[in-house]
Amino acid sequence: MPEDRPRPNFNRYPMLWLAAAFAAGILASNFAEIYLKVLFAAAAILAVASIIFRRATVATFLILAAFVFAGWAYCVIETQRISPDRTRVLYDNGTLRSGDPIEVEGVLSGRPEPSVDGAFINLRSEKITYRGDQLRVSGNVRLFMPAREESPDLKFEISDLRYGSRIRVACKLEREDEFLNPGVITKREILDRLGVDATGSIKSQLLVEKLADESVFIPLAWVYDQRAKLIDDFRNNLRPSTAGVMIASLLGDKYFLDKATAGLFRDGGTFHILVISGLHITFIGALLVLFLRQLTRNRWSQFIVTATVLWAYTLAVGADVPVVRAAVMFTVVSFSYVIYRRQSLLNSLGVCAFVLLAWRPSDLFNPSFQLTFVSVAAIIAFAYPLLDRLQQIGNWTPSNQMPFPPDVSDRLKSFCEMLYWKPDAWKFESKRNIWTANLFKLRSRITGGMQALLRYIFEGIVVSLIVQLWMLPVLVVYFHRISLPSVLLNLWVGFFIALESFATVIGAISCHFSVLLAAPFFALAEISNWFMLLLPRVFSDSGWASFRLPAYSGFGSAIYILYFLPVVLLAVVVNRWMPFDLGEGSRLIRKGTIYPALALVFLLAAIIAFHPFSGPCADGRLHIDFLDVGQGDSALITLPNGKTMLIDGGGRFTYKKKTDEDTEIFEPDRRGIGEAVVSEFLWYRGYSQIDHILATHADADHIQGLTDVAKNFEIGSAVFGRTPMSDPDFASLAEVLQQRDIPVETISRGDRLQFGEVTIEVLYPTAIDDADAVSDNDHSVVLRVIYGNRTFLLTGDIEQQAEMTLLNSGGTLAADLVKVAHHGSRTSSTQGFINAVGAKTAIISVGRSSPFGHPHPEIVERWTASGATVLTTGERGM
Repeated sequence: MPEDRPRPNFNRYPMLWLAAAFAAGILASNFAEIYLKVLFAAAAILAVASIIFRRATVATFLILAAFVFAGWAYCVIETQRISPDRTRVLYDNGTLRSGDPIEVEGVLSGRPEPSVDGAFINLRSEKITYRGDQLRVSGNVRLFMPAREESPDLKFEISDLRYGSRIRVACKLEREDEFLNPGVITKREILDRLGVDATGSIKSQLLVEKLADESVFIPLAWVYDQRAKLIDDFRNNLRPSTAGVMIASLLGDKYFLDKATAGLFRDGGTFHILVISGLHITFIGALLVLFLRQLTRNRWSQFIVTATVLWAYTLAVGADVPVVRAAVMFTVVSFSYVIYRRQSLLNSLGVCAFVLLAWRPSDLFNPSFQLTFVSVAAIIAFAYPLLDRLQQIGNWTPSNQMPFPPDVSDRLKSFCEMLYWKPDAWKFESKRNIWTANLFKLRSRITGGMQALLRYIFEGIVVSLIVQLWMLPVLVVYFHRISLPSVLLNLWVGFFIALESFATVIGAISCHFSVLLAAPFFALAEISNWFMLLLPRVFSDSGWASFRLPAYSGFGSAIYILYFLPVVLLAVVVNRWMPFDLGEGSRLIRKGTIYPALALVFLLAAIIAFHPFSGPCADGRLHIDFLDVGQGDSALITLPNGKTMLIDGGGRFTYKKKTDEDTEIFEPDRRGIGEAVVSEFLWYRGYSQIDHILATHADADHIQGLTDVAKNFEIGSAVFGRTPMSDPDFASLAEVLQQRDIPVETISRGDRLQFGEVTIEVLYPTAIDDADAVSDNDHSVVLRVIYGNRTFLLTGDIEQQAEMTLLNSGGTLAADLVKVAHHGSRTSSTQGFINAVGAKTAIISVGRSSPFGHPHPEIVERWTASGATVLTTGERGM
């Protein structure tokens, strides 16, 4: 090999390094505040210094430091450029009060977004009338218009509303944090990530007044109309589950996804396939390029047409930030191809990062941004170079540049030749050479289509595995999920969803000409959807699809940064691996770094996956945390020896229940309280196992969340006062307990649970022979927890009759702290009961704005008058 062969160095990827420095500045802004003028001055001085000393090595560090301060400055600018009349600012500073009636006027930034039970309206707000005052505002408001029974498809209500319609709406906007527990993301943070200032619900179409139709970009309006027609076509010709998958994956509307189907994708680690992101943009862009190559070889024409179609598609599906981000990345990378920069993919990645972070610096802390860039970096920095080297090994033929065969083991050489060697191409190439050569290859019967299939499977597995390894910390921190079969399931689901998508689109086009012509394509889509879900369902039902785990917090979170060090080192080794370099240095680099780096990756991955140091240590004290679950109950008891008992898990009321006449009730894909609040809090605390769960009774706002907890955690036992299998919420929990072989215990009045020095007395309900006896408010489990000279009374939702029974039972009810019954309802907390308890502290578990008016003022006054300090979870959080 020639001695002057170029080696990778800093100059090949300047934008990657500059983008990293820019990101470092954004990160630094999160820890310290510096005046904007100082930041600009520092950046300018360092930039000038780098020019002065441009021939010295120090110039590199000077320009990197300049970009650090530039990133810092951009982050400050983003914060300062938020207009004081922005809707979110007016709510955050108290000018507007969340939940108060207002009148908002603005222009629709798209067509109404349909859902199963209504439609969503995205409004670019301009005026707000609040308490008689009219305010000029800016920002985005998201409103929900529920469907009426007489017009469930909302055709009548929204037919006159379109992109550019100016409307005035009377509603209540909400921008208030709820579920204030450690580890649970706040509502404001969620809205800010989505670029939404406030949300609300429109009670009646009569509260919507259309004022005018503003001028809009006609082609974009046409795109929105076609998207709406496709949604109708999909819903009219496909089963709800299939239609939901297609509408989500092709058109970006996830409101038609049912919870069961979405759960299969999440369990198998393939939910990203349903979310329009880099995967979809890349897939569509690649198909467009392949098609255009058949029409023209002009790269500029291919680029312009592809970019135009992709950006139209991006706007059509709502132009959400992740989709825009993916479109920017594809545009930058494809542009580098146009100007013949195919070999500098890492440089293109740096350009993408710089552009996107300059646009929205705070996105650096956004999980979506991190997921996108980690996955893309894994492919560009690791998977692509590795597969490229393997392809070179398999395709090797003598040439002036590579006259000698690759310096690899015979096994690796044979494997690569099996996948990539093309004897017909070699025969043709050898005839063109002026020299002759005899190549001895292991003859393989795998050729043609079978070889292409194996190559697709192998490359798919390699890419999926590498991406999963790179994203391990991100998946654990944000989703608390690891899916081992996802490497296989990504290939399976990816193939069938592509087939399903083609069939659905062709069917939707064909149905406008002939229903009979479209029928086979829709049938193929249904079959593809069934096969697509088959394998994920097998893994999910067997419990092998994925497992949930907590994330390290505090100083322990440093392990996620440490994890990337050997991962990046492996990427460097792969990029420096030259199979045709016969020099000793290349082999020493491989042998001296790859095995220790691999060992360190697997060690750190094991520490992340098995999290031996995440859980809190026993401190010899009794802790009771009353969680903020809105209108519901949930309390975690941590015993002195570290054992845990979760009493109730919160939940939402389900006003529409399945009846015997209903064969199928659509359940939307929404995270329940047990998943989004209780589980998130427990993961934040470092738990993957809860020793005991206890449901006080079978009301949804107490028991529903325990179903998610039972799915997400290892449970020692489940404890109930009664076991009403006829109750749908209890039956759902019982099914999960049975599937996971979790033992069930029943308790009643007179039972005592002993946990070391902690005694838990069961005061209610009384024992009954009927296993399916009703489990309502007045039959809630009542517990008295005793530890030393401290006593805590947990009352569930008992009402006056149960309170009278407890008062007449002759037992003691005295406690230092009481969990007030039934969320502070006037149906409970009789004066006699309050006097008997004599608590110094009264906890009311209730939402900040209860739909039932809880807690009732007279009950709060009654407990206060008794000498108790009253605290509510709605106001104080956990």
